[in-house]
Amino acid sequence: MKFSKTLAIFLSVLSAVPVTTAAETYKESFECEFGRGLVNRPTPERLVFSIDEFGRSALLHEVEIPKIDTYPGSGKVGRDTPKLLSISWVGSNYVYSASGRTYASNENRYDAIDLLDLEFSITLNRKSMTAIAKSRTYGTYLPRDGFARGRCKLISAPK
Repeated sequence: MKFSKTLAIFLSVLSAVPVTTAAETYKESFECEFGRGLVNRPTPERLVFSIDEFGRSALLHEVEIPKIDTYPGSGKVGRDTPKLLSISWVGSNYVYSASGRTYASNENRYDAIDLLDLEFSITLNRKSMTAIAKSRTYGTYLPRDGFARGRCKLISAPK
């Protein structure tokens, strides 16, 4: 009984406190399109992302990888200079469209690409707006690395 009164008082005080939310602000946003991945490995075909105002993290708005169901997420910024921008993220919540699994089920388990161990990265040359998308596997029997070349365009720039 005493606990429920305390909880009721706490909730009434909490509801009276004004709540403010911080607006998401980005330094810049890009949209990139890539050709078919070399070595036939999973690499993004299209990517829309933003860099936070401090240049430390990336927000992935859209990620399109053939035959893989992807979701928006976050990544880390490896390099942010006036000439180069590099971001990376892991595919831990991605699944293969055909099987709904995190690894390619049509191959031997040792040879299959496991999305839980796959890291994606983009390196963008800001001057020419050309980019390279890479995928790299970690902790697998056989490395399954791939890359693709593409172009990016600046969607929003700093003010």
